Amino acid sequence: MRYVVIIGLALLAGILIRIKSEYRNRFLICFGAAAVLMSGLYYYRLFSVKQLIPFYRPVNQTFYQTEFLEKGEYPDSLLMLLFKDKTVYAKDDAYLLADAEKHNKYFMYAYYHAKSMYFFLEYAQAALIKDPGMNDHMVGNSVLEEDFTELGNVNDMFRYCFMYNDFTEEAGNYFSYYWYYYELMGPLKAYLYTGTDSEGNTVFTADELVVMWNTVDGVEEEDIYVMTRDYYDKNIGSEVAHNE
Repeated sequence: MRYVVIIGLALLAGILIRIKSEYRNRFLICFGAAAVLMSGLYYYRLFSVKQLIPFYRPVNQTFYQTEFLEKGEYPDSLLMLLFKDKTVYAKDDAYLLADAEKHNKYFMYAYYHAKSMYFFLEYAQAALIKDPGMNDHMVGNSVLEEDFTELGNVNDMFRYCFMYNDFTEEAGNYFSYYWYYYELMGPLKAYLYTGTDSEGNTVFTADELVVMWNTVDGVEEEDIYVMTRDYYDKNIGSEVAHNE
């Protein structure tokens, strides 16, 4: 568009010079000033875009860069790689519409709670196992602070799950997902267990992972927590941890 405007101004200046050749220098000065102004506006807009969408120079062969962790950006790109070809256990606590109302949730919660995570895991080519025995277990604040690192917001990750769902109702379209995860919801965080479990594995080397969320009545927002299965068994799912 910048070049179109400049070419248009050049043509206009040429026509005016032919009509009023005695003002040739003035027309050329005006054309030059207009071209400089257009270029300045273009680069100002480009600079503003860089503030909204950071540009990166990749230093490895994966989409996920180390800067993303520092700034809490694009956690789904890491989770997609992390879940691929692994067995992932998750709660089996999908809701019906009546359940959402009973627990003081918005009705659309019944469409997206748990199911969006299931859709994402299946798209990431994980072997998903829904375990109802995990339903009553939650990640406590003390464990979260000691053992987990925040990856960033996952509203975008869940918003784009509209592409994977099998809903035939209006709740399955993009606009419903956008409204729910951006207009209704606050920030949703992803947390990653960063230690080594009792079997000597991390989330990157373990074959079995667990992804969890804490469900609280009247609260729509549910962060997700990713850990090894061994860590979950020893620290979250054990009777001792559950009783504490």
